[in-house]
Amino acid sequence: TILLGPGTYRLAEPLDIRKPLRLVGTGMDETEIVSNVEGYAIRFSGKGPFAAEGITFRHAGTEMADVVVVQGGEVSFARCRFTGLFSEWGEGARAGLRLQGETTGIVRDCVAVGNYAAGIIVEGQSRPTLEGNICTDNGAGIAYFESASGTARQNKCSRNGEGISVNQHAQPMLERNVCSDNTTFGIHYLGEAGGVICQNECARNWVGIFLTGSADPNMENNNCHGNAYEDVLDERQ
Repeated sequence: TILLGPGTYRLAEPLDIRKPLRLVGTGMDETEIVSNVEGYAIRFSGKGPFAAEGITFRHAGTEMADVVVVQGGEVSFARCRFTGLFSEWGEGARAGLRLQGETTGIVRDCVAVGNYAAGIIVEGQSRPTLEGNICTDNGAGIAYFESASGTARQNKCSRNGEGISVNQHAQPMLERNVCSDNTTFGIHYLGEAGGVICQNECARNWVGIFLTGSADPNMENNNCHGNAYEDVLDERQ
């Protein structure tokens, strides 16, 4: 365990962590780790556990970079902020928090804000639980790629380009999330994505839930209202 007091900790180069570690700050408004380098600020590639709480992780430069990358193992993030990512949303997009490989664990009560591309990306065969997070002012709040799964529960995704994006073969459980005031879609399924989408609220987006490609999620008791074009738009092949 490393305790980080109030203040700003600046990284001169990307930080690679390969052993179990717990980083504890005094709160996301008080303890900040900042990087302006290309690639990523922090990358964890061990078997875990890797934990962080009460810290803001911020990318401050104009270089293409993820903020925090996890390449497997078990993680626990609580009350952290991921921000400042410089990258466009789309294929190859970077993320405030990127979970790769076969990452498990939980991301709870965190904030992903002001990332040009995605707040949180889950990819590979990762299957984390994302619970109670706030994702706002990103290209996409939460995005799943490849064969990722796991659960996203009670997250608030607002004022993004897209609230939650489920791509390729991903199969997450999306449960009781609020996706509101996003520029395009509250929740977007495309490719051959699936999984379960239940009891989510999608309000005041352009489209509440948008289904494209060969996506085939199991939809149950979602509440879509006040969306500008359609509450649910199905354009699947």
